[in-house]
Amino acid sequence: MQQTPAETAKLIAFFAYLGLLFAVPHQSGWFGLVLLVPLLLALVVAGQMLSTGFGVRREAAALARQPPLRALQTRERNALDWFGEPGQISWRTPRGNMIDLAAAVRRAGDDKVVRRIRGPWSERVRGRHHDRHTFIGPVQVLLLPGADRHLAPDNEAEVLLCGNFAVVLSLNGCWRVDQARGWLR
Repeated sequence: MQQTPAETAKLIAFFAYLGLLFAVPHQSGWFGLVLLVPLLLALVVAGQMLSTGFGVRREAAALARQPPLRALQTRERNALDWFGEPGQISWRTPRGNMIDLAAAVRRAGDDKVVRRIRGPWSERVRGRHHDRHTFIGPVQVLLLPGADRHLAPDNEAEVLLCGNFAVVLSLNGCWRVDQARGWLR
């Protein structure tokens, strides 16, 4: 398996740290600094996680303040109900990650309204390829089957805001949520 330059740099840094750990005498004042390196790295990682989490919440709150486009239609509600059934969870767990869509739709409230977002799509991956998060503009979105095939450099999506993320109901006029079941075959 081919390593990327970033992975190679991480391996070199790890072995350099191990070299310092064994080369610096434990009675030396420098040994405390060597032990601080993992603690400082852990603080940086924790800071990035908190920053990302607060950013996602902030963008979801900004989307919630936008005026609604329309009410959720019956065909969209039926499609979300079907995907929210416990027997349909398997498509949502490619690497052990699971989103309870039924609970997410309940978090959308009683008056479920559709909002519009615009922007480029991006994907952030944590843990190499295990934890993927898709964004349209600054908002974290859940793409149901088939929607990812209709992503463009600049997107227009109708979404249902469910807590800190939005479920895509319509994407670029090419894909609708009621078509998603057909993409599971």
